[in-house]
Amino acid sequence: MGSSYPLTRITILVDNDVKDGLGLAPEHGFSALIERGPDRILFDTGQGPALIHNARALGISLRPLNLVVLSHGHYDHTGGLYEVAFLGGPLRVVAHPGALRQHFGQHDDEAGPRSIGIPFRRETIEEVGTTFHLTTEFEEIASGIWFSGQVPRLYENSRDGRLLTLKDERLVPDSIEDDGSLVIETKAGPVLLLGCAHAGLQNILEHFRDKLALQSIHAIIGGTHLGMLHPSRTDAAIETFERYRVQCIATAHCTGSRANAALRAHFGRRFTKAYAGAVFEF
Repeated sequence: MGSSYPLTRITILVDNDVKDGLGLAPEHGFSALIERGPDRILFDTGQGPALIHNARALGISLRPLNLVVLSHGHYDHTGGLYEVAFLGGPLRVVAHPGALRQHFGQHDDEAGPRSIGIPFRRETIEEVGTTFHLTTEFEEIASGIWFSGQVPRLYENSRDGRLLTLKDERLVPDSIEDDGSLVIETKAGPVLLLGCAHAGLQNILEHFRDKLALQSIHAIIGGTHLGMLHPSRTDAAIETFERYRVQCIATAHCTGSRANAALRAHFGRRFTKAYAGAVFEF
């Protein structure tokens, strides 16, 4: 797998942390640009302001794009979509249909649940020439780039009790069924790109293993949601990463300082941060 593919470059455009000295803006969110041959795919869009600012600061044009992929429907991964679409020209967006549902968050210091879903209507985006490809299926969306579709929850409960959605006009716990990830086949081996990994790291890896017969993963890049979960889940993630012989673990966004420290202590040089401005080439 991977030997026939040209150089793959992944540039982190939005993250909670930034690479120093580049004039980048930090933002609670995530976005990454995948470039390989003729393909330019934007994975997530952050909240919006940092995406446009950071792309300009890095000298990166957000046109043309083959695709935009949304990992799930939270505002910190979808908020920049309108601004990207408004840049002009047709744009195709790949996402799980649940990304367009209403999502809510309830924090202890807040009076009631607040909307944390995509911050505009679908029609608003379509009015500027964007089309949506909404799917629950595992699909090859570009040559050697695979969208997970809906990930079965078989091995772990990754639910965050602060997250809610509407069902029969009632707020109920949200399992984020729309959580999706990408596997990119590269010269170095498969690379897994995550938004928040709400589906659970083991579930995601086992899903791609079943679909692509993967025995190992060269790199895992993105948010892991470990910062919101019990420390035992970080230990389980370490075991899972070792089982797949991961050579590069580059965490972002929702991983959290405690989990990052544990991952760094265990993996050493194999660990790094996927902060805004970081570039990975495979």
